[in-house]
Amino acid sequence: MGFETEKLLYRRQFIFAPIELEDFAKWNKHIILNKYFLYAHPDLTQNEYSEGSKQLILLGDLYDPENYKFGNQDILARLIKSNSIIELIESSYRYAGRFALFFIQDGAISVFHDSSAGRKIYYTKGAKSIWCGSKPHVVAQYAKLPKSSDRLVLDFYQSQDFKSYENADVYDNTIYDNIKQLLPNFYFDFQKQKAIRYWPNNKLRTSSLSEGVEVGSKILSGILKSANNRHDLMIPVTAGYDSRLLFSATREISSDPFYYIIKHNNMSYDHHDIKIPKRLLTKLGLEFNIVEYSTDVDKGFKDIYFKNDEFAYEKSLPVIYDVFYKRFPDKVNLPARFSGISRNYFDTYKKDITAELLATIFKHENSRLAVESYKKWVDGVKSAAEKSGYGIPDLFNWEEYNGNFQTKIQSNKDIAQEEFTPFNCRQLMIVYLSVPEKYRNSYTNVYYTAMIKHMWPELLTEPLNPHLWKHYYATKLKLYWLFRWLKKGW
Repeated sequence: MGFETEKLLYRRQFIFAPIELEDFAKWNKHIILNKYFLYAHPDLTQNEYSEGSKQLILLGDLYDPENYKFGNQDILARLIKSNSIIELIESSYRYAGRFALFFIQDGAISVFHDSSAGRKIYYTKGAKSIWCGSKPHVVAQYAKLPKSSDRLVLDFYQSQDFKSYENADVYDNTIYDNIKQLLPNFYFDFQKQKAIRYWPNNKLRTSSLSEGVEVGSKILSGILKSANNRHDLMIPVTAGYDSRLLFSATREISSDPFYYIIKHNNMSYDHHDIKIPKRLLTKLGLEFNIVEYSTDVDKGFKDIYFKNDEFAYEKSLPVIYDVFYKRFPDKVNLPARFSGISRNYFDTYKKDITAELLATIFKHENSRLAVESYKKWVDGVKSAAEKSGYGIPDLFNWEEYNGNFQTKIQSNKDIAQEEFTPFNCRQLMIVYLSVPEKYRNSYTNVYYTAMIKHMWPELLTEPLNPHLWKHYYATKLKLYWLFRWLKKGW
């Protein structure tokens, strides 16, 4: 099979440059302030909106859970009323999506992305000129920036730690000293050449379980309805809580999505992630699709895959190629990633949250780069966490685990298909985190169970995560911390 290299190379990526780039002449070009050039791949959704001295350039999509028929232009027409970057960001809290949004006002340029940093932004720091883009190696190539010579950095990118987390970065690091990643909850100011934290900036409001259920359910189902209004959706369903919650939010549109599970070679048809959702959807009269795949990948596709991402994760390649590229290129995939920040996965009985503890939790305790980076992160977040009341483990889960690891496959998948997670909405996450921790335990899942019951109670007729029964009963019997101490030590 032949490939359109022009179409697949750097697919759904963008690059912001201080000079014109002939190599991207066939991409869409947005000229900013008559001196900067923003190039975006034709398959990356793009919208512009201007009013007076203000301009918005949206790369990707925004979804309005309250007005499901609104498109990107409708939403930008509302956002353009903002008179500062902070006002713009706060006005965007209500929207879901996967995007990078450039804001140009009175000669100043800023950019921020979706809550999970799903639409990646990398920027130059300490370089002679300002560049940013979707991938650090592409920025480095055109900005002529070398790889780091720091042994600490090079050792990490050659380590088993790096490979075990699907080649995901740590903190804002890249293999280039002068290129950094924009983390979740930060925006980039081009004039200051600086990433600036904008959240958390308000006191954490505590809500009751019933309020969290009602408000959270309404937002999530609205996001699904909005996405369904625009796209042909495919939604994975497993035996887990995240996907069951997402499934429950599709009740109003359940006749439309393609519900599926990818059957990996190590899974039998008796695997809980196959048999449980199959029984459940059969009861509901819905089709459940078990998708198998070949491990054969065309060499031409593979070559472009690794050109698109210097550290693309090879294990994901057969699924990306055979499932998402060959069979479902025109669907939009809606996984349940990012939901996990509302469940206290990284909770710990230890009161002193140190960089060493975070590195241990994230299984990077052997990486000096990770430990030193997490020291910088803790120092940077501590004041905001104390003032707002958000827990440092919750913020670490959000910015590091989700912002780096959980978004890696999305950027790798851009060669094949568009996807976003409906949980990628700041207002939704604020609601989720407002529910007391005792209801958000990742094993008992009181909050998630209550939302599923509220939106589609029949979905609770089949078990959830039955393979984790030991964790569940240890928590119910108040032996959880003993269990955790014996197993993990934190």
